[in-house]
Amino acid sequence: MQKVAAVKVDSFAYNYDDVEKGVQEALSLLGGIDKFINPGDRVLLKPNMLEGSDKDICVTTHPEVVRAVIRAVKRRGALVFVGDSPGYGGTVKAAEKCGILAVCEEEGAQILPFDTGVEVSYPEGHFLKKMTIADVVHKVDKIISLAKMKTHTFMGITGAVKNQFGFVVGPDKAQFHLRMKDMCDFAGMLIDLTEMVKPVLFIVDGIMAMEGNGPRNGQPKETGVILAGANPFAVDAVMAAVMGFEAGLLPVGKRAKEWGYISVLPEVELLGSAKDIRLKFKEPKTFESMDTYFPPWLVGFFQSQFTAKPKASAACIACGRCKAHCPPNAITIAGKRASIDYAKCIRCYCCQELCPANAIELKDGLLLKLFKLSRIKNSRRF
Repeated sequence: MQKVAAVKVDSFAYNYDDVEKGVQEALSLLGGIDKFINPGDRVLLKPNMLEGSDKDICVTTHPEVVRAVIRAVKRRGALVFVGDSPGYGGTVKAAEKCGILAVCEEEGAQILPFDTGVEVSYPEGHFLKKMTIADVVHKVDKIISLAKMKTHTFMGITGAVKNQFGFVVGPDKAQFHLRMKDMCDFAGMLIDLTEMVKPVLFIVDGIMAMEGNGPRNGQPKETGVILAGANPFAVDAVMAAVMGFEAGLLPVGKRAKEWGYISVLPEVELLGSAKDIRLKFKEPKTFESMDTYFPPWLVGFFQSQFTAKPKASAACIACGRCKAHCPPNAITIAGKRASIDYAKCIRCYCCQELCPANAIELKDGLLLKLFKLSRIKNSRRF
């Protein structure tokens, strides 16, 4: 049975002493940092740096959590590196804006930009037998994933498993939305990627989390939890429970269960002062995969009517970011607002995820609204 540490940290302002105490307690419950890292190892810490945004809006892993893990690894006598591939902008710029660069400079950890990719073979993959990912994976000995506890409009939640999507370099991310439009297929890709990269430890910053329309445009939520474990599926199962969701009904958890990975709490040995915390996060505004409810021959016909359509509101600043990062090139800038071609739109919600003005709203069609009203209460996913 896999162990997951869940530790209370009630310092919502991220006082470092409290954060370090929480991180150390979590590591101790798992057997200590010595269990994962050896002296002399080159260790990459991979936080969630979706984009360069203020640390207080809870889009990124908080820099004080990064600092605590840097110090723990350095005490073990290992070399520390920090990196990610933001959804928008470069690694260094994103790290600077969210406060992680300053911590790295203060603690002597080197930032590794995820600028270039390398093809990695993974014959055991369910969906991916090979994949191009950031070449930093060949420059380090161990990887520690430092995720942020958030809801996600496409995956329901983003945590230990979803954090590895940052190993896909910049523009290449869009191709996976085009190739894998179904949520569970996309989740399968994330699972293969996580198994390919194989971090030795997964830590989730849930002191201040995000609810609602994450991973960028939700609302901060005081949660007071640090999670840690060696198994990402176990960590995500615990995280989902803390947030008030059932992991086995979410895309990653559902696919993990089908493939024989851990996805439910009874399969996890839960340790620590926060093991009984159960909250109710505001659900993300999202769509559900049609093939769950309808035969395949009806899916295409109803696809556009049974999905939530992204729409630019009056808050749109016509910056063009959504246009630049739209996988199927479905967005144009007309006048002072983004315009979306729904015949091309694949409902990946990259536009909503990356909008700096929180201007992309997700609008249910009439049939989807009626369908949701008629659903059996206990069949909901999120």
